[in-house]
Amino acid sequence: MLLAVSFLLLSVGALGATPRFEVSGTVVVTEEALDVRVDVKNAGDAAASSLSVEGELFGERRQARFVAGLLPGRSASTHLLFPLAVPRAGVHALALLLEYPEEGPRDAAGNPPMASQRAYLLLALGGNAEPAVRIEAPELRLDTRGDLRLGLESTDGAPHRVRLRVLTARGVRAETPPMEVDVPARGRAAPVVTLMRSGAARGTRHGILVVAATIDGALERTTVATGVVEIAPTPAWMPSLNTPLFVLALVLLAAAAAIEVRRARGRGLC
Repeated sequence: MLLAVSFLLLSVGALGATPRFEVSGTVVVTEEALDVRVDVKNAGDAAASSLSVEGELFGERRQARFVAGLLPGRSASTHLLFPLAVPRAGVHALALLLEYPEEGPRDAAGNPPMASQRAYLLLALGGNAEPAVRIEAPELRLDTRGDLRLGLESTDGAPHRVRLRVLTARGVRAETPPMEVDVPARGRAAPVVTLMRSGAARGTRHGILVVAATIDGALERTTVATGVVEIAPTPAWMPSLNTPLFVLALVLLAAAAAIEVRRARGRGLC
């Protein structure tokens, strides 16, 4: 039985020629599992020599691989099978992590550097409901560690309690674990999530997902927002030396002035 046709918005962030994936899918109930078909299109301007797709739903993880990779403009499909038991009827987020090798020097074991992009599918399982909250996720400029200040507002004029989590791709890590947030009927909740740079190259941009799922009510109502984390470029070394160089110049000028005074005294001019 077809439960839902889901549409994906993919959060990406990169510089230069790179694969860029658009994803859609469907979910079908079989006798043995929830069968999620994931359709992936490479809408970027570079090929992915291989591609791994990992999905997480109800705390369960499943993975599939496109061993032959995906050329620009080409599409492919795979299936992720999850347990039939649905903890709660409603709309659920299937979080996806797409990983692929990128150009660069290999490590000691001969493995290429890996890049990743976040994506999601919204699955209506046993019921359908509009999002209960809206999420504002401002762009964050990150050096090593920074706080992402989110905004959550009710969409229907009723208070809600939601479970909030931030999902990152390779190179950026969420230090704050999933949390429960009370969203007022009017006004805004403003939770803060701490993010860490964990290997992301400087000067690059990375997509994140912010997922809020209601805890209250008969049906689960899920909202997903995308955000961007910009990794600060390498600090310029000259500005950091401005003050020491200025002090050194003053010292040298004072020393030169002292030498000239001594010479003048030696010649009987002072």
